[in-house]
Amino acid sequence: MKKAAPSTSTARGTFPSAVVVVILLAFGLRLAAVLWLSDTVPFSDYRYYHMAGEKIAEDWRFFFDASQVEHYGRFGWWPPLYPFTIGAVYSVFGVDPRLVAYAQVLLGAVMCGLVYRLARRAAGHKTGLLAATLVAVNPTYVFATNLLASENLFVLWLVLGLLWATRIPATRRTLIVAGVFFGLGALTRAIGLLVPFVVAAWWLVRAESRQIWLHHAATLLVACFVIIAPWTLRNALVVGSPAIVCFGGGLNFYFGHNDAGIGYRDLASTPMARLTTQASIDRTGYELGARYIAAHPLGFVTRAGHKIAALFESPGYATHSNSAIMLPDGWRTDAAKRQIAEAMRARQRNKNRLLDGLFTHLAAVHSYAILATALGGALLLRRRLTPELGLMIWLSLAWVGAHVLFWAQPRFRYPMELFLTLLAAYTLVSWRAWRRGPEAGDS
Repeated sequence: MKKAAPSTSTARGTFPSAVVVVILLAFGLRLAAVLWLSDTVPFSDYRYYHMAGEKIAEDWRFFFDASQVEHYGRFGWWPPLYPFTIGAVYSVFGVDPRLVAYAQVLLGAVMCGLVYRLARRAAGHKTGLLAATLVAVNPTYVFATNLLASENLFVLWLVLGLLWATRIPATRRTLIVAGVFFGLGALTRAIGLLVPFVVAAWWLVRAESRQIWLHHAATLLVACFVIIAPWTLRNALVVGSPAIVCFGGGLNFYFGHNDAGIGYRDLASTPMARLTTQASIDRTGYELGARYIAAHPLGFVTRAGHKIAALFESPGYATHSNSAIMLPDGWRTDAAKRQIAEAMRARQRNKNRLLDGLFTHLAAVHSYAILATALGGALLLRRRLTPELGLMIWLSLAWVGAHVLFWAQPRFRYPMELFLTLLAAYTLVSWRAWRRGPEAGDS
């Protein structure tokens, strides 16, 4: 007699005790990191998010003032939802990036619970518990909690959207809710625009008929773009060009296809240096990038290899980015402040030995172990993968493809590691069940 599939259900809104422990572990690790790194201040992209949030806290109409938008043009390179979230925190509690980090501690703990639910639906309780645990202890995720990085918010919308999009049976309500979350994701990170299209393509393989697929895909995409549309309209009216969520796409395309090298560099060192509007920079970036591809078609393949390698480089950015500290004003001339500055420097040097040493190595080991295990599972267990796990493969391939088209760095892999983690957890659970024999199950 065929063995019945084990039950994986739990009461709605509740978690098994083991999952609660994992959620508390995630909260504790992230809170400990944020407390330990209390001297960290935003710099680079993180500082621009802080500045945008500060401007919004001063006047929420900042992003709707054409003159201000023109003056702070670089703010247009990122979608608006994360800066507005920071601005809301600053408006209520005061301008302090530490408050955002504490909010992200909560987001990280919530994420573990959501990952459990998604992985449990895909492959059972044991896979869900292991996936949530791997997310809870992921050093990159733990240390990125202390950074003003939009990935902390983006992955929340991403997993919520996937939870609703993979519900069976798919109803108009579930599709609309999924589309709303995917729209919020796209308004947080532009690559989120890719996700609903990948989900729609995945449905094409699973749909009972072409008509049902068209209905599902249309409902999802319409809901998604209804959420995005107001900001697109804002771009058209305030900036003068209807960018879907943000500008910068053309510039990033140029960074991936030019004769100077792959990757970001200051705008002043590019042919777009004298351009004054985000729309013109984007348009020129796409034109220059396309022209370079046409002149060097084989180079697209070689550059693709370099970009994939860059995407999967060691994820030391999250640990190293926590090395930025602010010394007290006047420390060069004031003896008392100089003493405080020296103490801060000495304290940070001790932290950096761990951040750039042990914790960076742990982040690399964790990341590459997840990658290798996920790849092994995708290849060896491909006939046993559930449809939801198949979607994780589709999304992973789409993530790689998007960065082959533009350019890559390890930070861009942050959301993709969620997909890989689900695959890795299922692989490990399957391997353990195989070792125990055919009677072992996932319950």
